[in-house]
This record gives sequence, C-alpha cells and structure tokens, in this order.
Amino acid sequence: MNEHVQKLIRLLIVPLYAALVFACKEALAVLPNIEVVTFLLAFAALVFPLYMAMSIPIIFGLLEVILYGGSSWVILYFSAWPILVLIVWMFRGIIKKYWWIFITITSLWGFCFGTLDSFLHLLMFGKASFYFYWIAGLPFDAVHGVGNFMFSVFLYKPVMAIWTSHLQHYLLIDNQLVILPPKPIVNKDQLIDN
Repeated sequence: MNEHVQKLIRLLIVPLYAALVFACKEALAVLPNIEVVTFLLAFAALVFPLYMAMSIPIIFGLLEVILYGGSSWVILYFSAWPILVLIVWMFRGIIKKYWWIFITITSLWGFCFGTLDSFLHLLMFGKASFYFYWIAGLPFDAVHGVGNFMFSVFLYKPVMAIWTSHLQHYLLIDNQLVILPPKPIVNKDQLIDN
C-alpha cells in the first residue's frame, strides 16, 4: 500500500467519524438527553490512536457550533468531550479485558455531564447559577446516564465485534495503519483441482 494512500485513509477516518457522531446526535435530538455521542466518542478512544480520537470531538464541536451558534455550552463541548476521550484512552487496556468498565465510564459520564455544565456556570455566573443549573438538571442527568448505560450495554459487543472482525483489518492494528490483504475466499488447492 502506498504511503500517501495510508495517510489519506488516516486523514479521512477522523472527519467521517466526526460526521457520524454529529449525524447520530442530530437524529436523536428529538429525545431529551438521549444521545449516542458518549458511546461513539468513547469507542473512538478505545480503537483509534489518541491524536485521531482527540480530533473527533473537536470536529464534532465545530459542527455543533456551525449548526446552533455559540453560547456557554460551546465551552462545555470543547472541554468535556475531549476529557471523556482522555479518560477512556487512559483505561483502554483495562477496558479491553473487562468490557463492563466501558459501560461504567459511559454511564457515569451521563450522570455527571450536567454537573460539569453546572461547574462552568459557577465559573462564569456565580454560585446561584451553579445551584440552579445543577438542581434543575438532575432529572436530565438521570435520563442521560440511563440512556448511556443502555446504548453501551446493547452496542458495545456488536460494534466491537464488527470492528475486530472487519474494520480493524482495513484501518488500524495496534495504533498503526496497516492494510492487510483480504482473506482468500477460495483455497488455492480448490482452484488447481477444478
């Protein structure tokens, strides 16, 4: 495989994955605090090199700003999502052995996401704003945490199986871009006998 083609593939994976995250988020936007963003970003941290995984939430955040404009949530998106990626990336060796840790991290992330937003309000607007946002957001955080739990429980094993059986062979193996030849469909001996 040509080195330039390998670089092109690495370059295209990041924006395409970020577009997938953005499209999935917008598709579920009608449901309050039910999102697959946490799962997708955490999964990216699990399978991609750090520089690629960290680029995805940045591009996702930029797409959100283009669609919705700027506000205080922009700071949250550009800080919280990369933090999630870093957390999962730091624990990825353990997560690959014990997949339930992935579910725990994504679930806790959903329960704590509103608290992160409240801390930003504390820094920007003071204590009253912190308590207001935190208390008002608790029901939404509960829905967010349960939603993340459900997505992770139902999607982790099938998506990891697809990654392991099909995609990693064409994209990444041990953080190195490697294009393996496809597995032969027919045995060579069968071709000679016929």
